[in-house]
Amino acid sequence: MRERSKGATLPPPLSACFLALAFLGFGCGGAETTAQETIAPEQGTAQDASLSAQALMRTPSVTPAPPQERKPPPPEEAATPPEPAPSPPRRAEALSAIGESAYRQEDYKFAEKNFREALVHDPELLHAITGLGWTLYDSNRPDEAFFLFRRANARYPESGSARRGLAYLLYRYGRLKEAKALLGSLDKTRWPELANIEHELKARAIKGLPAPRLPVEKREEKPDAPSAETDAAPETESTSEPEPSPESEPKTESEPKPKTETAKLAPTKPAPEAPKPLPPPPVRKPSLEGMVDIPGGRFMMGVEYTNPNRSRRRWRRRRVILKATGGRPVEVASFRLDKFEVTNALYEDFVRATKAPEPPFWRKVHFTGPHLPVVGITWDEARAYCAWAGKRLPTEAEWEYAAQGAGKGRRYPWGNAQRDRHAVFGLSPDAGGPKAVGRRPEGASVHGVEDLAGNVWEWVEDEFRAKPEDARPLNQNGRLLRTLKGGSWVNGWWALASSHRTGDVPDRRLPAYGFRCAADAPE
Repeated sequence: MRERSKGATLPPPLSACFLALAFLGFGCGGAETTAQETIAPEQGTAQDASLSAQALMRTPSVTPAPPQERKPPPPEEAATPPEPAPSPPRRAEALSAIGESAYRQEDYKFAEKNFREALVHDPELLHAITGLGWTLYDSNRPDEAFFLFRRANARYPESGSARRGLAYLLYRYGRLKEAKALLGSLDKTRWPELANIEHELKARAIKGLPAPRLPVEKREEKPDAPSAETDAAPETESTSEPEPSPESEPKTESEPKPKTETAKLAPTKPAPEAPKPLPPPPVRKPSLEGMVDIPGGRFMMGVEYTNPNRSRRRWRRRRVILKATGGRPVEVASFRLDKFEVTNALYEDFVRATKAPEPPFWRKVHFTGPHLPVVGITWDEARAYCAWAGKRLPTEAEWEYAAQGAGKGRRYPWGNAQRDRHAVFGLSPDAGGPKAVGRRPEGASVHGVEDLAGNVWEWVEDEFRAKPEDARPLNQNGRLLRTLKGGSWVNGWWALASSHRTGDVPDRRLPAYGFRCAADAPE
């Protein structure tokens, strides 16, 4: 933009330029800068040039009529369409990306603002509809989120995010059959969010609050034909109310007595609420039904991906061409892998059954909740849990094979392009934390395994080596390091690649360390 402004020539009368700027907002070499500042997205994407060109074409048709002293426009300017062009969809995508970044940082107000502005530019943008839905869902406004998820599911039935959001809310409103039709099963080990919803419903029941009801749109509340019947009912009630009124007049002296009685009874009401603690549910070992079958095969392990044509601008919506280097061929037998990371609810059953120590972060705000992945687990504790559940930790080769798509060579579980909505990453270490498992269905692998990229680092069975093909593992003070895969909520894009790995001592406890289990394939 600076090159254009340098090349622009100012006409001799400078006052005429300021006059044109005052009425039209362009001229004297300032039109491009003004349009760029008002319409260009806040993130530095490669769509700035096209947006500025469309804005310049659109500005003359929106500005007020010029004065009569102005000279007639040149033929090129007169050829512009008389009607304003619609808002570019890339503007909506940029605003939705800003809202997604704010949502990950739990800045729900700023996220809602950007998602709603994106829907003004493109009302059918799925990313903005579901993003606003989850923002309202997590900010305790489920009734508003319900209509967004229902709209998104009707418009995009193939969207896993819209389908799950609608199913979770239907389950919350007691529509179990409809929720099961969307999810396929109401197994809480398969859908841990359902355990969180039940926890909320139990808390409401303890406080004496009624169960939530399915919200109704305002336009559906207007009665048509039954209005006469509904109007008749209050009339009968109103006619019956004046009858006892004369009887109640002489009892005005006795009215204060029941008030004192109710005041005396008020302290006794909390008495039945004393037995608040409910007996813990029975311990139930996780079954193998919630696992995903992954067929064996051959793949290149440890491949590094580079973009030879990388430029300063980021093209998020275009095809990414990567160059794969390195790696070694590895053969993997068929196996099973947990669809989700092990949650707090599942690990709590293990703690109650085996008297194992509780994780150190269960009392922290960002790491509590039955639907969150358990964190602060050592490598030995992860192995102990998997053995108790009749499973085992996956090997590094199995984990990377599943993340790459069983030989498809994907850089990330969903493909080669970076997608902010597909993973939980880049959060503040002071105020962030992992998110509920199953919230990123678009980031699933080829076989449907979720959260392989981001959320929490996952322990695997192997010892850590500088390179997977090295013969000697690394150690620290005589202790062999163990391998972790997948990146976490606090890392950047560099850690989310399927081939990326790190290592740590097996007894390390960090709020970014979790795990999932594997099992041998049935014979």
